[in-house]
Amino acid sequence: MSDPAAVLDPSGQEVRGARGCAERTTEPFECFATSDLHIEVDYQPADRYWTFQWIETGIFLALSGPPAGFCSWRLRRRTA
Repeated sequence: MSDPAAVLDPSGQEVRGARGCAERTTEPFECFATSDLHIEVDYQPADRYWTFQWIETGIFLALSGPPAGFCSWRLRRRTA
């Protein structure tokens, strides 16, 4: 999910303060239910889960390769 987004009116403009359901005496869920305000959320579909897992695994392996190679080279050089 994306970071918390701004409250938007029907035209897509950001709404702040009491107009944006932020008044202390207002119940936010009721305010959103009775107004035309909304929050846009970006998400990735569930079918991309394993794609992202493999990409992340590849990145971690690529980043861990050089330090592991350096440590292996350094240890062999010390023991010789």
